[in-house]
This record gives sequence, structure tokens and C-alpha cells, in this order.
Amino acid sequence: MPKNTNYDLIIFDWDGTIANSAGIIVESIKQVCASKQISTPTDQMISSIIGLGLSEGFRKIFPYMNLAEQQKTEQLYREEYLKRVDDICLFDGVEIGIKGLALQGYYLAVATGKSRRGLNNALNKSNLNEFFKITKTMDECFSKPHPQMVNEILDAFMVEPPRALMIGDSSYDLEMAKNAMIDSVGVSYGAQHESQLIEYNPLVIVDNAYDLFAWLNKNG
Repeated sequence: MPKNTNYDLIIFDWDGTIANSAGIIVESIKQVCASKQISTPTDQMISSIIGLGLSEGFRKIFPYMNLAEQQKTEQLYREEYLKRVDDICLFDGVEIGIKGLALQGYYLAVATGKSRRGLNNALNKSNLNEFFKITKTMDECFSKPHPQMVNEILDAFMVEPPRALMIGDSSYDLEMAKNAMIDSVGVSYGAQHESQLIEYNPLVIVDNAYDLFAWLNKNG
């Protein structure tokens, strides 16, 4: 492990934190609404569910749908998202930042609302797979902000909560960290604005990935 650091383990959210995918998610949901000829939620409303599992998120923005209709809508969304998935890239500065943390000896993990299949595809495309020794998705755990993802990562690495840090772009990420009693850092370059993150008392909120890794190198 890195010497003389505040943390041994750094846990990252994926969408909106590592991958610049929030716009693709919003666009895909809006296309589904257009094809179904149903009322389209605002961009802000759609962005507010990024970080949740798909079913949890859709229940929030389509509360009038019964279970069968929601499941059909979720499948339409998956199809629309897959049409655009190759357009998703990492935020500038993320790849070199992750590799730098790994070289310093930090344990790195991912906790995401994505499906296991979706995360595995994203990891393989990103060339970051080897750096994240443990990843947790909605297929294995309760949805954020439940602390299960974090707790299982802590147990797997045998790291105590004071030695772990969560990084995410949504209130769900930061609330999950709070529920698991670990520190957090908010990023405002993803799905949610600083005003939505600050109430969960992150150590800092940064507005680009370069500042994130500069902060980690100084304070991690």
C-alpha cells in the first residue's frame, strides 16, 4: 500500500465519474419516450436518476407505469443505449489518473448502478479493467444509496471505513458513502450539479478530472 497516505482504498462510480456517459443516457431515454409517444421528462429529471439502478430510476421518472410496461420500456432503453455506447469515452485525464493511483499502490474498486454486463463491456473498452480488482454492480447488490456495495468492497479488501474514499457525481454516491461511514469526494462534471452534492458533506467537489486526481495526489 502507499505510505503515509490518508486512504488505502479508493472506490469510483462509473457513469458520470469515469465515463462521459450522462448525455448518452439522457438522449437514449428521450428517444424511448419519443418512440412510445409518451411525455418526456426534462433533462434535469433524467440526470437526477443517473447513479440508480435502471429499475429504481425508471420508477422515479415513470411512476405511472405498471411493472410490465416499465420492463418493456427498460428493454427499449437498453436497445437505444447500445446504439450509442460506442460514442462513450472516458473523461479527459481519467485514464492517466487511474493508472497513476494504481502505480502508487492504492486499492481501486468500482461501485455502479450499471448492470454487470454493461460494466464489463465498459471496462473492457476502457482498458482500465486490470486496475480495478473488485467491482460491484446492481446485479449483485442493493441500489445506491444502500451501503452494500461499499461494505462488500471493504470486506473484500479488508480495509476499515476510515481508510476508504468514495468518488462520485451523484447524490446517491455520496449518500451511499455516508451510509457506509466512509469519506467522499464529489465531481460536478457528471450528472448532477454541485448544489445537489454539497448536502452530503463531501471533502471537496471538483469540476474536472484533472483537478480530481491533483486533489487525490495531494490528499489521498
